[in-house]
Amino acid sequence: MTDTTPKAPVPRHGNSTRRAVALFSGGLDSMLAIRIMQLQGFEVESLNIRTIYSCCKTPAAQAAIDLGTRLTVLSVEDDYLDLLRNPRYGFGRGANPCIDCRIHMCRMAKRFMEEVGACVVVTGEIAGQRPMSQKKNQLHAIDRHSGLDGRLLRPLSAKLLPETSVEREGLVNRNKLYAFHGRGRGMLIELAHELGLSETPSPSTGCALTERSFAPRVHDLLHYRSDGARWEFELLNYGRHIRLSEHTKIVVGRNASENAVLRSFASRTDAPEVDGADMALVSPEGFAGPDVLAVGRVLPETLQFAGELVLRYAGLQSASSKNVRITHRGDQQVVSVSSSEAALSAATL
Repeated sequence: MTDTTPKAPVPRHGNSTRRAVALFSGGLDSMLAIRIMQLQGFEVESLNIRTIYSCCKTPAAQAAIDLGTRLTVLSVEDDYLDLLRNPRYGFGRGANPCIDCRIHMCRMAKRFMEEVGACVVVTGEIAGQRPMSQKKNQLHAIDRHSGLDGRLLRPLSAKLLPETSVEREGLVNRNKLYAFHGRGRGMLIELAHELGLSETPSPSTGCALTERSFAPRVHDLLHYRSDGARWEFELLNYGRHIRLSEHTKIVVGRNASENAVLRSFASRTDAPEVDGADMALVSPEGFAGPDVLAVGRVLPETLQFAGELVLRYAGLQSASSKNVRITHRGDQQVVSVSSSEAALSAATL
């Protein structure tokens, strides 16, 4: 858990000590939701939840400072993997279980709300903005399964949705909430200026699970290793993934930082050890090229092919022969490999 101390004052009205928890990405919608609650006299605790596939994580800290709220950052635990393995509401066009993910986040927010003594959880969700999670029936499903029992408020679309408990109790003035619908940003930017927000962040790239180019590697892992460890799901964020066989996958580093990440994965002690699963690292010896991680059943032919991929992605000529270093179960050896047509034509996920 991380928190940042705000450097700007929180707007207060009278002697109110009402407190809200805001699910906070650092984007425009969640910033507006916080400002609306502040103008109704709430002290707002910002909660940023990081999943395994979150993108654009850094703006939230600065945005929280600009709004004068304390920011707490929580990472999902291993139970998050269960909603990837078997989402109640299915996947979107990528590998995104958006409704299940929002329910999971709201449950985390509920626990945090209780810890800090808040009375409501607010989000920047807008009815009809996202086709996979923000249609009215989907918002209602999130309400039902979050456990918040009427204490989940969406200030930007509240007038289009049923009245919440905090509105009925008079803690929130419904007349000062909004009725935004759909994807347009123009009116939101106008509202930001009206409410005194000096910065209006550009839309973020969001979650990698929504990307069609990323989804195949997720579905591949769910097909072959749905019971895999958390690190196997984390590994999807790095490198080029090549499915070699039912039992073996190869990951090729795309740059120096990814090579370093693959080396760190190779040194982990929680590698899978069921059904002969294993892990080995193949690295260039004496020339510039990628590190290659083999995961699964590591056979001699697996290591040979991994070495050939090192040559392919090092950009060497088809007739090249080079030495590569193999690190496997704590042992190292240097072997010579030559490029092959199979390596040159291997398809990535």
